Amino acid sequence: MFYMDIKIFYTNFKITPKEQPMKTTRRSFLASATAAAGLVPLAGFPAVVSRRSPNSLLSHACVGTGNMALGDLNGLRSHPNIHITALCDVDANYLARAKKLCPDARVYRNAHEMFEKEGTRIDSTNVSTPDHSHAGYVLDALARGLNVYGQKPLCHDLADCRKIEKLAAEKKAVTQLGTQIAAWPCDRQTVAFLKSGLIGELKHVWIFSNRGGHTTAAHKWPLAEAPVPETLNWKSWLDGAPFRPYVPKVYHPGKWRFWRDFGTSWLGDLGLHLLSPVWIGLGLGTAGPTSVTAEVPVEPEPLRTQFWPRMSHITWEMPGCAASGGKPFPIEWCDGNLADPKIAAKTPANYLPRPEFKELFAKSSIGKQPLQGRVVEGTEGWLLSVHYDKPPAIVLKNGGAAPALPKVGKVPSHWHEYINACLNGGTTTSSFSWAGRLSEMVLIGNAAMSKPGVKLALPLGLHSKTT
Repeated sequence: MFYMDIKIFYTNFKITPKEQPMKTTRRSFLASATAAAGLVPLAGFPAVVSRRSPNSLLSHACVGTGNMALGDLNGLRSHPNIHITALCDVDANYLARAKKLCPDARVYRNAHEMFEKEGTRIDSTNVSTPDHSHAGYVLDALARGLNVYGQKPLCHDLADCRKIEKLAAEKKAVTQLGTQIAAWPCDRQTVAFLKSGLIGELKHVWIFSNRGGHTTAAHKWPLAEAPVPETLNWKSWLDGAPFRPYVPKVYHPGKWRFWRDFGTSWLGDLGLHLLSPVWIGLGLGTAGPTSVTAEVPVEPEPLRTQFWPRMSHITWEMPGCAASGGKPFPIEWCDGNLADPKIAAKTPANYLPRPEFKELFAKSSIGKQPLQGRVVEGTEGWLLSVHYDKPPAIVLKNGGAAPALPKVGKVPSHWHEYINACLNGGTTTSSFSWAGRLSEMVLIGNAAMSKPGVKLALPLGLHSKTT
């Protein structure tokens, strides 16, 4: 799985003593230079906050330390100007492993307790926990004046997106949603192609993830209860979700994403990654859909109320934007299984990418249609984009030569960009100021999955820039 790839990749990062900065920090330099020049920081760009940890590094606390959280920990600690001051996890085994990586970090089993006890000793936190617990930790951290790197999606419940967006703005916090592929060349080239206008006026967007990891998960109910391991704080793991007995290797680790009480479906996982460069490239900002509809397979009760659907086809109707010439346009998502031939043979066509996409990809430099990707149609051509491992391509409708790939310079990783903004002021690629609306998009899709076949019309004011 992709999350395992991230974990393994970033486990190799180390911070050596020679990477530690001098005690005269950019914060102190900028503060004195600004005062001497009679200047004030630009509005909306927080002052440098490195003030609490040893050697004037950014003092950071981690909420979650296993699986994707371990990838976040290693991505963050690979920056030379950060100090991992505290670690928190409800699983003592994960916590012990993280402690070996950060031996001088204080350890906690409850994040709210960590925030309270660490007080002014920390500047920043990352919340890398199951989806259902994101909002509580993020809101607590923001209320205490911390900058926040929050794993995607921003929250589990739709109402929490605006709460987080509003509080982050009030606190002028540096924030970053965990769409780490946004820093990779493939996503940035996709953004650049969309901004170029080479495919003409936008007509239609399709995103798809057909690798089928969620489709083959064992969906069974009821389950046999088991004793909670001494190493796991089950009550804290549930974190306010409806109580259910512990069952080994079902909820923790890993499989929580498929359960309605804890995860936000495959759409909340991969869909958000796939939407991110489209949203940025089209300049959607704080836009949002005007309506949404969903098709899902019929599941028997109680499986339907326990699990997210094994596959789905969702259509959002979007208001006009500059890239579409002001005309409304649809965004479609499908996540049927093409990776398993036996399942693929029985998968209805409406849960799979359109048949003509194979020919489009074959005409492009990409070649074979990927299991995960994007197709964006314009009046002049199509943009084809693969999730995270290949450059995008354009196929022109007039049969002309494909445009050259846009040149994109080197940028910091998503984690390093966040740390740099905390230290030096500024904003980030996936700031909560707009990425909260991206999370809303998938949560609205989830709402439609709960009412398949029903067109849900959204209040006109829900996504206005003034709310």
